[in-house]
Amino acid sequence: MTPTVLMNKLQVFLQDITKDMFLGPDRLAPNIYMVDLPARATPEYEDQTFETDIKPADTTIEDEKDERWPFIIIIFTAPAEDNEDGYRTMNMDFIFGCEGSGSDGYMDVLHLMEHVRTAFLRDTYNGWPARLTRPLSYGFNEEQADPFWTGYMSTAWEMPSIVQEVWEHGY
Repeated sequence: MTPTVLMNKLQVFLQDITKDMFLGPDRLAPNIYMVDLPARATPEYEDQTFETDIKPADTTIEDEKDERWPFIIIIFTAPAEDNEDGYRTMNMDFIFGCEGSGSDGYMDVLHLMEHVRTAFLRDTYNGWPARLTRPLSYGFNEEQADPFWTGYMSTAWEMPSIVQEVWEHGY
């Protein structure tokens, strides 16, 4: 198994357990992304004719809802290493983000992190390519940009290691 297989499984799992959640002022279910947030959709600009070849720069973007929030991002953070017990350990981090003023955003992120944590610990791993190991660590980033709140969770997953084959005739 590869980290990509586990990331795909985690994305499907997180989409399933969070589909009925309602977070933020717009009460939306979180988007589940792998690696990073996608680029934000930008408004369309009308092509206008001007007396010069240089168009004036319009640096003002209307205050619109960022469609990416709330979210969970899945990130593979450490190399998979074989240990003495015949398992590979892969570290996966999760970044959580919710929108909300003051304590509302904070509480939404905390609720989302705890919901994911309990789902991971409750799951029986039937058909999973890896097994979660304890401890799970999670918390809030030190600096927050109200109304956008973020938190993180670090996890380690064990999966069977590759068994080296012996060739009959050398190389």
